[in-house]
Amino acid sequence: MKDALIHYEFINSGTGYIIGYLSFAAGVDEKERAEQLEKKRTELAIFNKIYIELIYWQEKGHGVR
Repeated sequence: MKDALIHYEFINSGTGYIIGYLSFAAGVDEKERAEQLEKKRTELAIFNKIYIELIYWQEKGHGVR
């Protein structure tokens, strides 16, 4: 059986649009997950040429975190 995945979506708070996704195996260490989420947020800010603080992530299917 495959490991369960936790899916995250990255949202531009200025527009409300989802601009990226990232998934992890459910067993990934919380510190590693936080580091990877922040790295992805930085990459999305650079790629989309927007201020990093406009981007937040949330677990897919859940409210704002």
